[in-house]
This record gives sequence, structure tokens and C-alpha cells, in this order.
Amino acid sequence: MCMEVKTIVSNTFGSNTHLLINNSDVIIFDAGAELESVKEQLNNKCVKAIFLTHLHFDHVYNLAGYVNQFNCPVYLFDEQFVNNSNYTLDVMCGKFNLPNGCYKSLKDKQFVNINGITVMCYHTPGHSYDSMCFQVKNHLFSGDTLFYGTIGRTDLLTSNTKEMLNSLEFLKTINFETCYSGHGQNSNYLDQQDNIKYFIMEL
Repeated sequence: MCMEVKTIVSNTFGSNTHLLINNSDVIIFDAGAELESVKEQLNNKCVKAIFLTHLHFDHVYNLAGYVNQFNCPVYLFDEQFVNNSNYTLDVMCGKFNLPNGCYKSLKDKQFVNINGITVMCYHTPGHSYDSMCFQVKNHLFSGDTLFYGTIGRTDLLTSNTKEMLNSLEFLKTINFETCYSGHGQNSNYLDQQDNIKYFIMEL
């Protein structure tokens, strides 16, 4: 069976949760979509890990339910930011608590092997200091760093325009086939080369 990606859109926040499926194993990228919607797509496959592109509430709101259901590790940039309102921005949606004791912090350009699936982890601050992009073969999961035709906001509390510029300069060197963003539709390598070039000039 070929590796495939299924995208589930949160009914509440419009954020994307991506399921990377490889035979009977699944890796989840972000946890904004409702748990029941995720379970419907699993077809008895086993979730091995959850990777968070950043901790903004619309990408982690349902994380506690995921962890309770799947009992798997959660990878993110830095565990110290968990339940920090400056990073979750929960003032925008109401206070909520993330689970404890399930996290593994990541370093830039770290490889993580999940049952034979290699996930390359890139620290790409700009939209938020804890922003990460993840690459599995030709799939790039960009969170709110790259979108189709635009990039993530840099006017938020933990945003930084200079850091976004540095992240874009790095991401233009990455080869991939499909970019799966935190919101909206997918894009391809050529889409993003044009997108990145434009915003490097505009920022």
C-alpha cells in the first residue's frame, strides 16, 4: 500500500488535521479536528504518534481527547510552552488544558523514526516561535508557516517578521511534492517557490 494523506477540517476552527497513513500505521499532524471525525477515517489503523506544528489553540484544541484515545507520544518544538497562554492564544477561544506527560521536545533538523517512517523536523519560527514544519518523503506539513498563496500571520504575540524571513529562506531550499498546510488547500512545490519568493520580497 502506498503512503497516503487524509485531511480533516475542524468544524469549529477551520484548521486542518492531517493523517499520514502507511499500511496499518498512522501519524497525525495537528489536533484541531474533532476526535470523532478522526476516528471515522482510521478504519482500525493504529495511531503511532502526533506531531504539532505549533501550539495555537486551533491546532491543539482536541489534543487531550486524541491522547486519551490513542495513548501515543506527542512531538512538538518545546514542552515548556505547553499550557502557556502566550503560545496557545487561548484568550481567543476560552481557557482549555492540554494533557500532561506525553510530550517529546524536538530540535531543528532532527530525524524521528516512527515504526519505520522517518519524519524530518524543521524549526520554522515566524508565525509563532514554536512553529515547526515536518517532512515525510515528498510530503511537507507546514502548519501555519506556508499556505496556498500566502504565509502565516506575523502580527501575533509570538510572531516575528525577521524570523519568518529566515524560515522562508530556509524552506525555499527544501524539495517536496505536496505541501499540507494548517488551513486551506494543499499546494505543490512550484506553488510554494512562487509564494516564498513573493513574501521574501514583501516582508
